[in-house]
Amino acid sequence: MLAKFDRTFWGMVVSFWLFWIVITSSIQLQQLLLGGVLAFLVAWFNNDLFFREDERSVLNFSTIMLYFRYLVHLLGAIVVANMQVVAIVLDPKMPISPGMVSFTRPFKKNLNKVILANSITLTPGTLTVLVEGDDFFVHALTMRNAESVAKWELADELAELEHTQEAGE
Repeated sequence: MLAKFDRTFWGMVVSFWLFWIVITSSIQLQQLLLGGVLAFLVAWFNNDLFFREDERSVLNFSTIMLYFRYLVHLLGAIVVANMQVVAIVLDPKMPISPGMVSFTRPFKKNLNKVILANSITLTPGTLTVLVEGDDFFVHALTMRNAESVAKWELADELAELEHTQEAGE
């Protein structure tokens, strides 16, 4: 399938290129050109993965701001979880009570399921073991953390984002 060179495609090229600039921390012309070419090739070769019409988000100011808010809240959750894990590890009693929890979060788009599963796994002390349909199976360092994942506000933010995307399409 040929690449569809629309706004979303070019948005991904620019995103990959900016990521290249950040990780190389160089603004030399040859690095910028190489990064631009590689960003284009990555977007082109992965066109069917990134740009499926039924999965991609509408790029407008509202969804960009919702994704930004989600990212900020995710980073905050990662910091808080890091502190909790440090407190558990430094406690001489090691109050670990590992547990598994399953919960259901119905998302229409698989992309949002993947984002939630990866967000849970990125948060220290929790690991998404399986996503099957709308069911998420999560392992956590403590049962309290495992139970709180089922009511995670980030899942609500993703649901809001999906609702906003549907309304805008």
